[in-house]
Amino acid sequence: MTATEQYIAPTQNLIIRSFLDRRELTQQDVMYLMNPEENHQHDPFLLKGVGRWIDCLHSVKGLPIAIIPDYDADGVLSGTLARVGLSLFGFGDAYLYPPKTHDGYGMSKTSVDNVLTARPDTRVIVTTDNGSNAHEGIQYAKERGLIVLVTDHHLAGPAPCADAVVNPNGHGDNTYPFTQISGTAVIYKVLTAYAHKYVVDAHVLEHFHSLVLLVGISTISDVMPLLNENRYYVTDSVRMLQYFIDGHSDERIMAYTDTPLHQYYRGVDLLVRTLNSHGKLKYGVNADTFGFLIGPMLNSPRRMVGDSELAFRLFQSKRCDLDTAHALPSDELIAVNDQRKAYVQKLTSALFLYINEKGDDPIDHMVFNARMRGGVAGLLSGNFTKTYGLPSIAFGVDLETSHSDDIINVDVTGTHLLTGSARSPETFDLHGFLSAIDADYPELIEKWGGHAQAAGIAVKPSNYERFKEVFTSRCIAIMNEQVAGHEGSSIASPFDGEYVLTTEAYDRLVEAGASHESDVVPLHGQASVFTNHTLWEAVRFFEQLAPFGHGFPKPLFSTAIAMREVSRVFYMGAEKQHVKLMLSNGLTVIHWNGAGLFNQPELVPDGRIFIVTGELGINEYAGNESLQLIASSICEVDSV
Repeated sequence: MTATEQYIAPTQNLIIRSFLDRRELTQQDVMYLMNPEENHQHDPFLLKGVGRWIDCLHSVKGLPIAIIPDYDADGVLSGTLARVGLSLFGFGDAYLYPPKTHDGYGMSKTSVDNVLTARPDTRVIVTTDNGSNAHEGIQYAKERGLIVLVTDHHLAGPAPCADAVVNPNGHGDNTYPFTQISGTAVIYKVLTAYAHKYVVDAHVLEHFHSLVLLVGISTISDVMPLLNENRYYVTDSVRMLQYFIDGHSDERIMAYTDTPLHQYYRGVDLLVRTLNSHGKLKYGVNADTFGFLIGPMLNSPRRMVGDSELAFRLFQSKRCDLDTAHALPSDELIAVNDQRKAYVQKLTSALFLYINEKGDDPIDHMVFNARMRGGVAGLLSGNFTKTYGLPSIAFGVDLETSHSDDIINVDVTGTHLLTGSARSPETFDLHGFLSAIDADYPELIEKWGGHAQAAGIAVKPSNYERFKEVFTSRCIAIMNEQVAGHEGSSIASPFDGEYVLTTEAYDRLVEAGASHESDVVPLHGQASVFTNHTLWEAVRFFEQLAPFGHGFPKPLFSTAIAMREVSRVFYMGAEKQHVKLMLSNGLTVIHWNGAGLFNQPELVPDGRIFIVTGELGINEYAGNESLQLIASSICEVDSV
């Protein structure tokens, strides 16, 4: 056993013991979480239909192959992995079709025709991250005499008429032990199965393993839970990216040949070059590098221009392309992503201003529309859900359709079809909720699909108001049931972290009747944060459990801050938009883009009290360590 495998969590620590109990984690679970390894992957042959799939693939070796992926980041990454993997295994250079969002999601008649126009000799189509529900498109491809091999991970019903289908979330696949893997992970596992049966060259297998980087990025960008084998994919991908960073050079970029494998390597090195030049890697790499940098960059072209060609081109760059005066695809991607961030921020501000001016409860605005580029609807919906903790659907109205200057909730008359994106909190099953609406009101929704926390949906403009009414009323009914189930319980204050760090302001709030279900961590009186060994030990333990993310969130801490007890306030950033609060007990609280909330009155004592919830970590500066709470939510409460 390694040192990590022998690790025993210090369960005498009350915080750690509580954490393990809340997550129902054993010591064995802790060892796995801290040290996920390659052998923690599940056997790919447990995937239903994988044997037929790889045998069918092997039988078409030598025939021209085209790949039809999805147009999001998972589609870009899964399509790239399929292209490189097939090339490594002797199938030649398959044509990777770059889909456009206006053609709709998944393999369709249009995408089949586009493939045959670009590559008339195509005999085989492989799908990645789509295809399970593409009955019409696959039927059309079969009528054209094509062989169709589907890989997907979306929830699906009856199997399409493809020659072979692999999807752990559809078609009666009850054999695979962990279904929440990305579309990129599915094609990786399918080709892994092919390698087990048909590939013996160790050198080829080593290169194939380098593709795990794409799997890890997709796991984060497609918001898969950081549990089970996904932890191996992400941690190994971080190591793989670090390998590229450590050996990066402009000379190596030019030394790559133009094989699919080397184009993939060149694409990764170009990403490293661009991220380095923008100072994005100066603090190292981790799972957040995938979630906040690379994933959004790959998604930005389809969000802003409805075309993912630029993202696909990153991993197909040729050496001659670097000799031109044109910008590198990685530089273009980061520029488009910056435009996307500014655009979404403008829309988000307009949405929240609209809600505030209306003065309604946010629950009345869970379904809304906006005059915007359709590709950013999911981000706008996500911002609403993150802010208000409610499920939401943002429908996009074409910029050319509306004739007013309004941005939010414009007149949808004349719109051909309203398409939107939905998001929900982790505790709300969006897929089940929409399934029930679709079953009870079969004429209300034109089409939809997705996961428990994210979905795409389309409705006719004439059904928009009715759909909004049904969606909202059903959500309110569910919430009323939840409230009824807690009748007679104490009124809870906004201490929504798993743990509460006590302060004198906390004591006063409790005396005034505030209650919570969090564990209490004493952090005031004669002791300071620096002498609370239980807390420090717990925070160091949590750091060893990284990466955290969807399905495995980092524990949250809450604390009450009385502004008159804050020893120092620092304003940071080019526009002084960030704020750092130094509490008298030694704890530091940081709120990004929240400086305005803490502006102190100049002439009267500041009697405000805030309840802050966020992630607790260790900050190292000039050889010194301190505990800092990075705020994720802040609520002002009545002074006591």
